[in-house]
Amino acid sequence: MVGIIDFVFGLLDATGVELMFGASALIGGVLFLLWLILVVVLGGIGDIAEGVFGVDIDAMGADASFKALTFQGVMAFMMFFGLTGIIVMQSGGPEVLAILVGGISGGASMFATGKVFQFFIALQAEGTIEIDDAVGVSGTVYLRIPEGGTGQVSVSIKGSLRQYDAKSVDGSMIPNEETVMVKAVVGTLLMVEPVVYSPEEE
Repeated sequence: MVGIIDFVFGLLDATGVELMFGASALIGGVLFLLWLILVVVLGGIGDIAEGVFGVDIDAMGADASFKALTFQGVMAFMMFFGLTGIIVMQSGGPEVLAILVGGISGGASMFATGKVFQFFIALQAEGTIEIDDAVGVSGTVYLRIPEGGTGQVSVSIKGSLRQYDAKSVDGSMIPNEETVMVKAVVGTLLMVEPVVYSPEEE
């Protein structure tokens, strides 16, 4: 804590390039802490990004280069650019070297941030279950499907058991615990039909 206070008050005496590095590190660090608090404490990284910072997480999946220019990437660049630049100058290095090393460090952190988010977005995409994935999957009637009406079925999609509203393809009644096959999806409704087993399969 003392080191942080000394760093902040030290900016008041800094001038020129050193002030630029200090301000960059301070702003980047504060934004990083705010982002961490929002994500860890409040959760909902996608909603927070879109609502507070205007970052569309879904759009990031389209182009890896765009990820490096997101809020997280810029935040990482500012923090590492400033910190590295200050370290070089305090070690007696010239301003040109400090700017060069700071730029390389910031660029590397921006690139790494983009890769990390690309990894997590890929994981999220793999784990996302779309209702269309139910087509061709067999399930069990959870709530009886009345004639011409709607019931519910349980189907296992990507290892996850889900319940969906369902109707019979031909409008017939399907009792509880009946094994059915999903033939189509209409909106959020599954169109199913009973599975008929051949004597060999029985």
